Amino acid sequence: MKKKKMTKYVFVLPGFCFFAFAMLIPFVMGINIAFTDWNGVEPEFQYVGLKNFVDIFRDARIRKPFWNTLEFALIGTVVSNVVSLYLAMLINGKFSKLNHVSRTVFFIPVCFSSVLTAFLWKFLYREFISELFGVRNLLGDPKWVIPAIVVIGVWNGAGINMLIYLSGLKNIPLELYEAAKADGAGVIQQFVKVTLPLLMPAFSVCVTLTLTSWLKEFATTLSATGGGPGGASKTVSIYVYENLYKYYKAGYGQAVSLLFSICLIVIGLCVSSFFRKREVEL
Repeated sequence: MKKKKMTKYVFVLPGFCFFAFAMLIPFVMGINIAFTDWNGVEPEFQYVGLKNFVDIFRDARIRKPFWNTLEFALIGTVVSNVVSLYLAMLINGKFSKLNHVSRTVFFIPVCFSSVLTAFLWKFLYREFISELFGVRNLLGDPKWVIPAIVVIGVWNGAGINMLIYLSGLKNIPLELYEAAKADGAGVIQQFVKVTLPLLMPAFSVCVTLTLTSWLKEFATTLSATGGGPGGASKTVSIYVYENLYKYYKAGYGQAVSLLFSICLIVIGLCVSSFFRKREVEL
């Protein structure tokens, strides 16, 4: 028995070492940096206590990235989950005979990196969509830049949530739909009374992951617009990046990052708890 237990830990150890090296150790080191005035270049720095954290609430420059991040999270979470659920229902219904093919087709964009996806859609917005509809490049319009980036992100990542929703749909017994039909329930009533309640476990995963992902949106936006035009799409993550590598305020940037990470953890736990309390057991 002891050998079996030790074997489990041996298999886990390489993954844990990689996680510690890539995530845990830098995070712990970042906590220390958040209380300093380090510029990110010189080896010398001074401890400044809570000054960086106090400056966050006094910094007017962070307000726009903060509201942009909330807008990304709201629009991105809603659109991504609606599209993913719709695709899952299509595959489970009309495209059921082409299940494997349709799943593969809808999942292909997930295989593209965020940077490659951003450059691909930059070309489409500039050369194709603008010419076809006679409008200016949406990525250059402050009013439409965030929805335009959300479209890029949803195209790139909807396939993951689609598979989760599809798995949830396949676990719903057909007898429940037949009973609902016998009671006179229409398609909408079946969706509201049967499908949605029994998909709550899938919602717990998809909404939580999507919300936290859009709150820390970085790569797609940085590649597509760099936070422009005029800061209209700058997120908190990009703001942290600029403080670390552009303004040489690593201590302050790390303080923003640490506070933001805590907020992400709290929000993720609250959202997950909200949906898990509404899960229905079969």
